[in-house]
Amino acid sequence: MLKKRLKKPVKTIYVPYMCDHCYALAAAYRAQGIPAITLPPPNKETLALGQDLCKGQECLPCFTTTGDIVHLVRQEEFDPEKAAIFMPTTTGSCRFGQYDILQKELLREQGLGQIEFITPSASNSYLGLGDNPVRMRQLIWQGAIAVDLLQRLTHEYRPYECQKGETDKVYQLCLDHICGAIEAGADKRLVEAMAWAAKQYEALAVDRRERRPLIGLVGEIYVRLNAFSNQEIIRQVEAAGGEIVFASLGEWFHFTTWDYKHYTALMDLYVDFFKSTVSEFYQNYTERKLVEPVAHLLRFPHETPIGKLMENLKPYYHSDLNSEATLSMGKAIDMFKHDGACGIINVMPFSCMPGIITAAMAPRLRADLENIPWLDLIFDGQEGTNLKTRLEAFIYQAVQFQRRKKAS
Repeated sequence: MLKKRLKKPVKTIYVPYMCDHCYALAAAYRAQGIPAITLPPPNKETLALGQDLCKGQECLPCFTTTGDIVHLVRQEEFDPEKAAIFMPTTTGSCRFGQYDILQKELLREQGLGQIEFITPSASNSYLGLGDNPVRMRQLIWQGAIAVDLLQRLTHEYRPYECQKGETDKVYQLCLDHICGAIEAGADKRLVEAMAWAAKQYEALAVDRRERRPLIGLVGEIYVRLNAFSNQEIIRQVEAAGGEIVFASLGEWFHFTTWDYKHYTALMDLYVDFFKSTVSEFYQNYTERKLVEPVAHLLRFPHETPIGKLMENLKPYYHSDLNSEATLSMGKAIDMFKHDGACGIINVMPFSCMPGIITAAMAPRLRADLENIPWLDLIFDGQEGTNLKTRLEAFIYQAVQFQRRKKAS
């Protein structure tokens, strides 16, 4: 008689907070019957913990995620045998590909080497998530797009709200609604949730008689999306008189799929090329379905295709050189040509190679973009004293640039 196969116990997945998309990610896991919790956003305490444990040569996202994880495992109620840490990875030049290796070693040093890490990779467009990886990828993708759209709506409404704080309240309400729809299975439920969110934003009182200069936000993905790490750069831009249009998280997923498809075509990997083509079709199809309920509320509801961003980049940099630099530069050009941006902010952790490449190429880009105001901001966990002054000067330049464009 055959013995029954023992079922592997389900562990709780802990997701270090990068941005609000992490709540959608945790909801996607729960939709698959896997308990998942998003950790609280990083703060000064967890940052200091990460900096103390690291060697000092790592980048800011490594400090914050390491501090968040170690703070978690030091909690009295934490059970390492029933936990798994979600820490995606990548290949190439970015140190992000080494985070999980360092963090596992640090936990081993503290006697916690048995903690499992879940490390999907950007190299294959994050294949292999869970027992049903295809469905999991679908849920994560839908959640990423839904939260992107909510944030885009917030950035278009909040600078013009008549009653301060109302947009943030609507955003949080809609975020909770969307996460509930994802946990319930997404698809049609999520489309309905987006239609419900559209009604909430439509009800907001706004005054857009005087349009602010549009500021494009590009750069390293974690620092760009993590408000603690970038010292609330979006709110600071709004306080200084600007309106943000940002490179979304969904764009990064589009880029990894495009890059994987490009690689498999180059290497004649026909089966993988077919899979990436199907993934690309699904991504575009579901994005259109989720955008439709809110499209009338957004100036530019649809993402520019990655192929177009790489076309923008051709005169300056070859897309095969890869890294986030290609995406940041291609998006900056698109923000000027397509969105009408009057200023570009490029954010990066201290010593980030893709960020440094983008900053080094900025003079060439600006020369062909009517000398658009451009600001490179480097973050290392230290609170600089001159950020507000620099932003005020930058927004002043953006206002003058906006006036020149209108006059011409």
